Amino acid sequence: MMSAPEFCQQDFDYIVIGGGTTGLALASILSTNANVRVGVIEAGLRKDDEMILVPGMVGKAIGNPEYDWNFVTKPQPFAQNREIPITRGRVLGGSSALNYMAFCRGSEIEHNDWEKLGVKGWNWNTICDAIKSSEAWSPPTRHAKTHHADNVANNHGRYGYVKTTAYSYYYDLCLPFFETMNKLGVVTNQSEASGDAIGIWTYTASVDPQTNTRSYSTNAYYDRVSSRPNIVVLTGAQASKVIFRETSSSDLQATAVEYHYGGKTYKVPVRQEVIISTGALQTPQLLELSGIGNPDLLRRLNIPVKINLPGVGENFQDHFVVPMGAELKGSHETVDDLNSETFAQQRLEQYRLSKTGMLSSTLSTLVFIPSSSFISSGRMQSMLSTLDEALKLPQIQNSPWKKWYDVQRAWLENDGVAQLEIILFPSYTHAGCTNEGAKHYTLSVFLQHAWSRGHVHATSSSVFDSPEIDPATLDSLGNIDMMMLLEAVKYAFKIMQTGALGDLTAEIIEPQPSWSDERLMDYIRSMVKGALHPIGTASMLPRSANGVVDNELKVYGTTNLRVADASIFPIHLGTHPQATLYGLAHKAAEIIQANNASGKAKI
Repeated sequence: MMSAPEFCQQDFDYIVIGGGTTGLALASILSTNANVRVGVIEAGLRKDDEMILVPGMVGKAIGNPEYDWNFVTKPQPFAQNREIPITRGRVLGGSSALNYMAFCRGSEIEHNDWEKLGVKGWNWNTICDAIKSSEAWSPPTRHAKTHHADNVANNHGRYGYVKTTAYSYYYDLCLPFFETMNKLGVVTNQSEASGDAIGIWTYTASVDPQTNTRSYSTNAYYDRVSSRPNIVVLTGAQASKVIFRETSSSDLQATAVEYHYGGKTYKVPVRQEVIISTGALQTPQLLELSGIGNPDLLRRLNIPVKINLPGVGENFQDHFVVPMGAELKGSHETVDDLNSETFAQQRLEQYRLSKTGMLSSTLSTLVFIPSSSFISSGRMQSMLSTLDEALKLPQIQNSPWKKWYDVQRAWLENDGVAQLEIILFPSYTHAGCTNEGAKHYTLSVFLQHAWSRGHVHATSSSVFDSPEIDPATLDSLGNIDMMMLLEAVKYAFKIMQTGALGDLTAEIIEPQPSWSDERLMDYIRSMVKGALHPIGTASMLPRSANGVVDNELKVYGTTNLRVADASIFPIHLGTHPQATLYGLAHKAAEIIQANNASGKAKI
């Protein structure tokens, strides 16, 4: 760490903007070459406290401006005009410091189909190897194995950076949930890391098994290299633009990065490359502030146009979630118990002493299923017929996203592609609960491949003005997103009424199975929100398809500016993205190091 004035006096080969999940990992990997100097500019501060490190305290930092950017969407007309909060980590380590620690993969089918979009060199084998390079997996405990933890060593990396294992504590709703899903025909998946995520499974978490604390990009990557003289991290500083010069070709060369610290503006030069890694909500804003984007938008904001790239900020996608609540019969230990100050203090003391108990874990069980598992054949054909009519519209047929629509349409009928995720959270709070000792659970349904496509754009020429974030919630062709969420909610009712979990359910609180479709859809509109997995706003696609970066993550029209974060994902994956983002860091490092070895891009 050094001061902002000292930082701008350094000679850096690489500057990484954003010390988050991918950016800090990437910078740390690049620094393993002692012959290069790496600088990182991060707006947040380092926060190694219990709200980050203790697994069971996940969510405690959300909403706190010292940890969270606290973004909100613009009013969503298809979701009761609500402004929906979007959490993003504003600390060193980014959202890897705040997430639920799920370390899981997308499917082999999804990754291989990126090639149908014109993306080369990012198939399943490539990304799987990169994820393994990031992972330092430990086998599950005997207790975790009884809860179906992944114990297939060949599917995991053993010698990487991020420590992973299965949790050692499980809520007593876990096994009944497995039994119920099996009864409904959903198989137990013993290793989603294989590239097949379909089924119900216990997830591998980014947790250090020795200490039962969160393993994230700060302690997993940066702490291993922080003593090296060739990596410098500046925290509490916000980058505001990349500065370019013209070259003999038509492409621009990044020569410096402008940043703000303590009310002052600084400029730090770079010798080789600048890598933007500020996430799907801020990367497009930074590109636009640097003069890269849609010329019409840039002119409205009085930003000089450097590169005409209309895809910047477009193609915004997220998973959409709707929560449902139920009350339990009998006695259970759930997160509800932590509402008691005495109980919470006892569990915290237990964790501090032995690193065991409720606070050593979070939720643990995920369900990923294709459309055929939760939508009847007749209903699906009706929905597809409506969608296919919408897909015939000229604006779709002539769209630069045409291949994206074709891939997503095929996935709807592919039983190897998850369209829905279901998570059981061992807690629920509702108004009007008259049973003082009642325990609850939340069953949440997550749409994995929404057709809603939104945007994220700068609203002014100042980095301190939040971008406009419009996920276009429920605004989809043929109303397909709403129809799929409606079927998902109805399927969740079956789960809550079937088998062991059904036997433990005293009452379904809200929504209720007796409600009409219209009332259920009103509920969905009132509750739906993003699952905090935003992607796509600087997509890796051909330039003709509104792409922003090429297959080597380089921004079109530049010689040495790359993007490495979830904004480059061209289409969503049916998974939690953390492991893929660490894999992205390793793949990006490989690309950059190869470029360096060839002698390109030096200023």
